[in-house]
Amino acid sequence: MMVVATVAFCLGGVLLGGAGIFVLLNLGDYRALRTLRRMTPVALSSVRGGRVAVQARTEYGPSGRHLAPVTGEDCAWFHVRLIREPSRHYVGSDDPDHDVLADFTSPDGFALADPSGRVPVDPAVLDISDVAGPRVPVTTTLEHRLKAPIALPAVVPREVVDDLRKSERLTLTEVRVPRAVPVFALGRVSRGQFKRSLAGLTAFTTSGRERVIAGLEDSIRHVSRVIVVFALAGLVLAGGGAGYLTTLA
Repeated sequence: MMVVATVAFCLGGVLLGGAGIFVLLNLGDYRALRTLRRMTPVALSSVRGGRVAVQARTEYGPSGRHLAPVTGEDCAWFHVRLIREPSRHYVGSDDPDHDVLADFTSPDGFALADPSGRVPVDPAVLDISDVAGPRVPVTTTLEHRLKAPIALPAVVPREVVDDLRKSERLTLTEVRVPRAVPVFALGRVSRGQFKRSLAGLTAFTTSGRERVIAGLEDSIRHVSRVIVVFALAGLVLAGGGAGYLTTLA
């Protein structure tokens, strides 16, 4: 019985610790929700600098329209990366296990536009969004092996394909931003360009602001229920186990 009480006490402690972790997660969601409620979207024509929230659409950047090299789709911006795995070089603990054979991006960035105006966007914002929601860019990945060959676009040099060994594979990834995609964005404007927030919330998603807020509210409610369950179960188990062990002392 002492073993059961000890296990119950330890399990209760784990559940209480888990409840504490969920509390911290909820605090982060509360802060994000407070920021979203405070930052109402503005027209792009009124954007001058600093933190800003906008609801707009993706648009071609200074370099204009592009055709994505892998899919051939019309887009406002793209990034293409070709890697070979495993690496043919010595791989240490800090070295990548692949060779980068190609890595290039369309000139300039893309833009956000609404009926009042437009603002250029730093593509780095695509990698950072602190709220859940569908991503703006579309990713296409192709894998080629000698045992499972596929037709690769012209962006992959023929000599690279011919040089492939049986144990290796080529992975071609294209990330593109289509034109005219509705976007809710929260970040900062610096030197006339929309960028991620240096501190605080960054959002860049195809979900509208209201949907993002509703998603955070649902997440907070769900996590709050989990906190209550974990805390009560933890108190019962830890308290019961500790009480029994105390009687044995």
